[in-house]
Amino acid sequence: MKKKPSSLEETPLSEETAILIAAWRKLLKLPIGPLDRLQTREFRSLTAAIERLHQENQFSDKELLGAYLLYDWQLHLAQASSLLKEIPTFSGRCPARVLDLACGAAPFGLAALKAGAREVVGLDFNSEALKIAGEVCGKLGYPLSLRQHDCRNFNLPVEGKWDLIIIGYALYELTDDPLFYIKHLMSRLSEEGYLLIVEPSHAEANQRLLMLRDSLNQNNIQIQAPCLWRGLCPALKHGKSACYAQRLFDKPPLVKEIQRSLRINLNSLKMSYLLLKNSPLSQLTRPLYRVVSPPVETFRGTRFFLCGNEGQKTLGSALKVHPKHARAFEYIQRGDIISVQNAVERQDDFEVQEETKIKLEAPCDKPVPSV
Repeated sequence: MKKKPSSLEETPLSEETAILIAAWRKLLKLPIGPLDRLQTREFRSLTAAIERLHQENQFSDKELLGAYLLYDWQLHLAQASSLLKEIPTFSGRCPARVLDLACGAAPFGLAALKAGAREVVGLDFNSEALKIAGEVCGKLGYPLSLRQHDCRNFNLPVEGKWDLIIIGYALYELTDDPLFYIKHLMSRLSEEGYLLIVEPSHAEANQRLLMLRDSLNQNNIQIQAPCLWRGLCPALKHGKSACYAQRLFDKPPLVKEIQRSLRINLNSLKMSYLLLKNSPLSQLTRPLYRVVSPPVETFRGTRFFLCGNEGQKTLGSALKVHPKHARAFEYIQRGDIISVQNAVERQDDFEVQEETKIKLEAPCDKPVPSV
């Protein structure tokens, strides 16, 4: 007999998730239910809608929009919260103005407000999504400004310069010429402004963003993150090699139950992204490398793929016990920025020895070091 999906009736939900559920019920005109519980019949209809959403990948009706709100929205909020920490202004002073383009239910805009942004404006053509965004952010106590607008139209209904513009999972829906579109948006940034583009991590989307990355590089548009290398993307030189971000994810109970029911094997956040800077980047004065893979077990021991300002490398160790100055090898993770000294170097490979020094220069969710 097939096991019934968990209904979460015994699992208390966070205030944030409870607000999302209330907005979901209101959107679908469902009867008022428990404030801190999702009922069995509700859970079943939700998981069915999520399956359909992931096949159709659109908000063609309220049921799909509601499915997005209770699942993908929470993933996108967590992704945004992590990626925004890589922007230097979010690590110091808070940006004065943030523009969230094609914001939908505004998980990226909410993340910016939570990070300390003083003004966030979201634009989208979907009035239902904007209504939900306003309701959720309002109940959470964040002042998100929203305007209905088709963001394919360059004539944005907002004035002035922006410290940060965000395009989350929407770039290729907005334009057939992303380079031209991005150039236009860069002109709307403040002198020290940033543009954050987030796309899926699957192979096709990742390759597309890496090719865009090369076009931006050739047009002298400054890439703050994730790239330290300023030349053509090494991943593209190796056929269909992928290069995307992967972050730890403290899953809300509802997300855990949805993934268990739908057999979604997703233990971390995965996304492709580009963080562009309007002003020239600080030149790195020493070799730094971003870890661009999880640990890979080989016949030569554990190895990582690196990509830095001196190109693509591999880093491996056959040591059973690492000395203190190389112990970082045991806990570095994909996305971290490290420095490596006194390793045995053979062409593009570093081998850790007793004298090797490995330093974590910046965790995966922190800005690139300025020197």
